[in-house]
Amino acid sequence: MPALTPAQLRAVRWYIGDVDSNVPFWGNAKAYVTLNSLFFDGISAERARAAEGKFLDPAILADENRLVDVLRDLLSAFLPLETALDTYRVERFADFTAMREAGRTLSFTSTSTAGFLPAYQDRIGIALMRFALPAGTPCIPMAQALPHYAKADEAEVLLPPCMRLQITELPIPAEESNILDANGQPPRISVRAVPMETRLPAPQIPALPERFRLAGMEVLSDLNAGKEPSAEAVRDFTVWKSALFRG
Repeated sequence: MPALTPAQLRAVRWYIGDVDSNVPFWGNAKAYVTLNSLFFDGISAERARAAEGKFLDPAILADENRLVDVLRDLLSAFLPLETALDTYRVERFADFTAMREAGRTLSFTSTSTAGFLPAYQDRIGIALMRFALPAGTPCIPMAQALPHYAKADEAEVLLPPCMRLQITELPIPAEESNILDANGQPPRISVRAVPMETRLPAPQIPALPERFRLAGMEVLSDLNAGKEPSAEAVRDFTVWKSALFRG
């Protein structure tokens, strides 16, 4: 595949956690936890991640221009797959349900050619997803895209948001019933997902007063602290998220 630009490389490395900075935003090795939640309506995604003990990073919202620039660089790094490929993902059941109802991926979606990775079984309630990617599917195969891939064992293939999917439920084989979630529970469903078409989102700086963005930082901080965010902050943050991707 064509070489990525320096800006694209930085965005991709930041997304997968290959970071070497102590600066807030750029130094978060799990920025994707917060970034992906921004694609979901309301704050159910943020609540689920906080319940799993994951850190929601307010620094990601501190600079709207920087966030939009990184999102654009990351989205521009997706290129058509040259040959068909099968990949796998252990998904949160709640996120899978939202995905199935929407008929598409909702956020950036990390998959692997190495099967169902144990590292992603730290979720409460899981769904097993097999992706049958035809040639032409927009994706980022990390081993090909990055000059040096620090997490080669993950064999990651990143899929974009807003990719329409045909989802078919499958029986759960006995050996896959041994794939357990964070509470020791087996998968709730197994599916095959085939991409149909993709219309990448176009992030933009929300034309909103600053309090809407600050409300988002407040919500994330409250959830990190185990506090219930105010209804007003949740409402403003939800409006800001919607404006970030849909104007």
